[in-house]
Amino acid sequence: MKIKLCCYGLLLVLFISCTQKNGHTARGKETVITADSTLKWVDYRFGELPPVGYYMAMDSIIRKWGIRYERVEGGCDVRPDEQRVYEKDNYKYFRILENTYGENWRERFNAEVSALDRKFQKDKQTYKKQ
Repeated sequence: MKIKLCCYGLLLVLFISCTQKNGHTARGKETVITADSTLKWVDYRFGELPPVGYYMAMDSIIRKWGIRYERVEGGCDVRPDEQRVYEKDNYKYFRILENTYGENWRERFNAEVSALDRKFQKDKQTYKKQ
């Protein structure tokens, strides 16, 4: 009987800790944004692509922060009309991110991506030496 009560109590605590608060859901250190689930950050990239390690770092930080993200490769030709469509929706989503993470969220995000990218590069060089 005591085991059942402990299990039910644990389930109740888990349920309460995972419920929505202030427009986002807490899951450990991650934050998942729930306001307007149709919005996401569409990263329209054109021209030369960054190194693969940068994308790996960015994808990792995106998952850590709980950001909805899609990367669109525009190739070498810039299509301003296509880019404007993404920027309009990005503006709305960035306001949500700003409310969630603060005004300087983008600088902190980029700093984390850069730090992780440098770590990947260092690990890659260490691995090559072995």
